[in-house]
Amino acid sequence: MKWTRETTRAFVLFYSCVLLAGSSSSSVRHADAYVVPGSFPVDYSLGDDLEVHVNAVYSNVTAVTYDFYSLPFCSHEGKARVDESLGEWFLGGRIRGAPFSFTFLKNDDFIPLCEKQIGKKGFHRVKDAVDKLYRVRLILDNLPVTRLSVDRFFELIKEYGESAIFDTVDSYSYIGYGIGGKEDGKYFINNHLTFSVLYNEAEAKTMSKGFYMGEGMSVQTTEDKDTEDLYNIVGFQVLPCSVDFSIQDKDSFDPQNCTNYPKQYIEPGQNIKYSYSVYYEKSEVTWSERWEPFLHVRGKPMHWYSFLDSLLIALLLAILVASILLRTVRGDIARYEQGAGEIEREDTGWKLISGDVFRVPPKAGTLSMYIGAGVQVAACLFLSLAFMAFGLISPVKRGALMTWILVTYFLFAMLGGYAGTKFYIDMTRSKDGWRLLALRVGLFLAGIIITILTLLNIVLGAAKSTQAIPFLPMFFLFLMWVLMSVPLAFVGGYFASKKEPCKYPVRTNQIPREIAIKNTSVFAHPLFIVFLSGLLPFGVMYVDLYFIFSAMFEHLYYYAFGFLFGMTFITALVCIEMSIVSTYMILTTEDWRWWWRAFYSGGSVALYFALYGLSYLVFDSGLVGGLSRFVFLCYLSIMTTIVFVSMGSLSFMVSYVFVRKIYGAIKAD
Repeated sequence: MKWTRETTRAFVLFYSCVLLAGSSSSSVRHADAYVVPGSFPVDYSLGDDLEVHVNAVYSNVTAVTYDFYSLPFCSHEGKARVDESLGEWFLGGRIRGAPFSFTFLKNDDFIPLCEKQIGKKGFHRVKDAVDKLYRVRLILDNLPVTRLSVDRFFELIKEYGESAIFDTVDSYSYIGYGIGGKEDGKYFINNHLTFSVLYNEAEAKTMSKGFYMGEGMSVQTTEDKDTEDLYNIVGFQVLPCSVDFSIQDKDSFDPQNCTNYPKQYIEPGQNIKYSYSVYYEKSEVTWSERWEPFLHVRGKPMHWYSFLDSLLIALLLAILVASILLRTVRGDIARYEQGAGEIEREDTGWKLISGDVFRVPPKAGTLSMYIGAGVQVAACLFLSLAFMAFGLISPVKRGALMTWILVTYFLFAMLGGYAGTKFYIDMTRSKDGWRLLALRVGLFLAGIIITILTLLNIVLGAAKSTQAIPFLPMFFLFLMWVLMSVPLAFVGGYFASKKEPCKYPVRTNQIPREIAIKNTSVFAHPLFIVFLSGLLPFGVMYVDLYFIFSAMFEHLYYYAFGFLFGMTFITALVCIEMSIVSTYMILTTEDWRWWWRAFYSGGSVALYFALYGLSYLVFDSGLVGGLSRFVFLCYLSIMTTIVFVSMGSLSFMVSYVFVRKIYGAIKAD
C-alpha cells in the first residue's frame, strides 16, 4: 500500500466526518427537549380516584436510601407494592402506595390521616433522617411532588429566559419535601401536607392507522377531539408543615398558611397526628410542558464550552495523527522503498523491528479477554447513549434506561465473544483454546460487576436499605448472565473460530530481537507515554463527570444525554488518536512490545477517572457516613473497570489496524 494524495484526502475527509458527527450528536434539539418518549397523557374527569405513590426516601448527603414506611408514618391501606421494572430494582427505588386518597377536582381543607406513637426507635430514625436531610418523594400521575410553584416557574422563564432560571434553580431542594427539621436543639416533624394538584384541559390525541394495500401502505390519521370535561394533570405541589396537634383540629386552622403555626416537636413516646389537605388549581401549563422544571440541562453554557474545547482537542490530535501518517510514516516508507542500491543505509526505527512486531504478546489470552469484554460493554453503552440522546428511551420511565442497558449488555455478549476470539486466533495463529477464551470473555466483566454488587448487597441488606437488591431480581440477573450472556459469547466465539487467522504483511523471526536499552529521558519512557496518553481524553470528559456523579449520588434527574453522547464519542476518539501516537513513538524506539501498551494507552484514562472520583468523594460530594462512602467506592470501581476495558479495547483495535497498515506499506526483507 502506498500513501498517495487520494489517501490524504480520504484521511482528512474521515476525520472531518467524525468531528461533525460528534458535534451534531451533542447539539440535540433543545426546543423539543421535554417531549418525553414512552409517556402518554392520562385523562381524568370529575370524581375520578387518583393514585398517589411514594418512593424511597433520599438524601443528597448520603448515598443510602430507605423505605418510606421504615419511618413512623401512617400506613397504607390496600396494595402496598407497585410493580417495578428490573432496572428500578437496581437503582434502589421502591415504589409503594401512599397513605393519601385524592378525588379529582374535589377540594379537601382538612383530612385527618392517623395518630402515630413515636417510640424510642422511631424517634432516633426521624432524628437521623432530619440530620442527614432525607426527603420524601411522592408521585402522582408519574409526576414527582415539588415544593416549586410550577406556574411561577413558567412566569419566570417568560420574564428572564429559561437559561437564567434553569441555572439558578437547586434541583434537589425543590423535588420532594423534607421529613422535618431542627430548631433550638429540638426536632420537629412535618405532620401536615398541603397538596396542590394543577390541571389543564385534555389535549386532543392524534392516532395514525396503517393499512396494507398490496402495493404499499396507506396511512389514515384521525384526531380525537372529544375531550370535553376531560383533564390532564400538569403539576403536583406540596407545602409541608409542622403543626402542633392542639391547632390541627381547630376551625381556624388555615392549611394554605400552615407554616405560621407552632411546630410539632417530637420526643420518644409522643403521639403525632398526621393530616393533609388537597386543592385543585387550573393551570395554563400544557401536558407536554409539565416535565420541564425537572428535565432541564444544568450548566448548559459550561457544557457547550467544554464541548467546543473537546472538539478543539480532537481536531489538534487529528492534525498530529495526520502529520505522523502523512509525513513521518510516509517519508519513512519512501526511504525504505528506495532499496539498498539507491541509498546505502542501515535500517533504523520501526522498520528495523518488522520481524518481531507481530510476535505473540505475553498473556495473549488475557489481552483477548479484555478486548472482547471491552467491545461488548462499549457497544452497549454507545447504543444506549445514542438512544437516549435521540429520545428513543424515556428518562421519566423509572428504570427504563437501566433495564435497557442490562438487556443489551447481555445480548452483545455474542459480539464480545466474536471479537475476543478473533483477536486471540490472530495473535496466536492458532484456533486451539478458543472455547476457553469465549468462556473467559463471558465471565470476566460481568463476574466482576456481579461480585461487587453481591458484596454491596450484603452490606446494604444489613443496613435495611432499599438499595439492597432482593433475592429474585438478583437471581434473575444471575440467570441472564449464565443462561444468556455466556452461551452467546460461545456463539460469537464459534463464528470467529471459523475464520482463518489474518495474514500479516511481514514474517515473524524465529528468534526474538533483543531490545536495546537506551539512556533516554523519563519523558520518552514507554510507561510514561502510556499513562500520559490518558490525560487528554480525561480533559475531554471531566466537566460532564461532575454532573454525572451529582445525578448518581445526589439523586438528581440527568437529561444532558446529547452532551454526554457527544463527549463519550469524542473521548473515545481522543483515546484512539493518543493510542496511535503512543504506539508509533514506542515503535520508533525499536521496541516491538506494543500490544499491551496500545491497550493501556486508551485504558489509562480510567486511572484519571478513578482519581477524579476520589477527589469528588472527598471535596465535592458532601457524603457523610462510612456506608455512603463504601457505596460510592463500589460504584466507582464498577465504572472505572468499564472505562478501562472499553476505551482500552477501542484504542487497541485501531492501533492494531495502524500497525498492520504501516508495515503492509513497506517492502519487507
